[in-house]
Amino acid sequence: MLDVNTNIYSKVVTTVIYVALFLVGSLGNSFTLWTLFTKRSMQNLQSTVHYHLASLAVSDLLILVLSMPIELYNFIWFHHPWVFGDAVCRGYYFLRDSCSYATALNIASLSVERYMAICHPFKAKSIMSRSRTKKLISGMWLVSFALATPMLAVMGQVMRDRELLCTHVVSKVTMKSVLQVNAILSFVVPMVAISALNGVIANQLLRMFREGEQENRMCVIGGNPTMLNVTVEPNRAQSLRHGVLVLRVVVIAFVVCWLPYHVRRLMYCYVTEWTDDLYDFYHYFYMLTNMLFYVSSAINPILYNLVSATYRQLFLSTLRYLRPLTRHSISISSNHTLSSHTIKETVY
Repeated sequence: MLDVNTNIYSKVVTTVIYVALFLVGSLGNSFTLWTLFTKRSMQNLQSTVHYHLASLAVSDLLILVLSMPIELYNFIWFHHPWVFGDAVCRGYYFLRDSCSYATALNIASLSVERYMAICHPFKAKSIMSRSRTKKLISGMWLVSFALATPMLAVMGQVMRDRELLCTHVVSKVTMKSVLQVNAILSFVVPMVAISALNGVIANQLLRMFREGEQENRMCVIGGNPTMLNVTVEPNRAQSLRHGVLVLRVVVIAFVVCWLPYHVRRLMYCYVTEWTDDLYDFYHYFYMLTNMLFYVSSAINPILYNLVSATYRQLFLSTLRYLRPLTRHSISISSNHTLSSHTIKETVY
């Protein structure tokens, strides 16, 4: 068994960063949940996007609370022996992967929700009900637990060189297959989804702002001629820049925080011969990649709350140190001979 030779300085720096991320992420996600649940009776917080934000906050909070303390003790400072027992070893990897799947699925579903709300607002109003959103989120959590179930079988406590370790208890071929599936389902698929959807949303915003500068247009909705009067509020240029910027940051943050983490996990399975230097590099790489992984959970309350202008106002007003932000919205008024439709959708 190769020993780990990471210096004390790197451990101290990692610990300081971990503690900072833990505090920021735990407080941020807890405050997100507190705000959403205490203000849930307000009409402005009945939008389905807030259910997605709450679910994302839960998964991020669980990742920080369940994973970080154990990792800091038994993977950063004391690599062996494993002192928490076989059940905790299996449960640690199962719960961490469950919450990772849930976070990735929540981010993807949030992009789908915004895509429907901005690109298909008429359909979104009828399709994306609160009850359906709750069922969707519950289903995502069940799928996340199901996808993480293999970790209960492939990981465990073993005795090697007279010391207990928490490591894989199956062949490297099996472990490689499990991690490959994990990387595809919890990173590649969500990344493709959010990249494609956010790209479509950005193009839609640009098109809507361009049309806002033109005269009224006649279009067909449900087979009936309808006059659309597209009006954009005064600060549309600033809103556009903000919206497109957030869309780009969403994709970049997901890739930067999650890609190194999955590369490092696959590296563990694909390397066939470990030298002392390579093993030391792996553990330094471990610190860096997991740090970025936890950065994602810490910044999500900030990043994804930008999705909802209503929530931003409530969040900041609850903190009592900033005035509520002015909402920038796009109002689309549809005037029909028999009926009228008014939709207000807030840009990212």
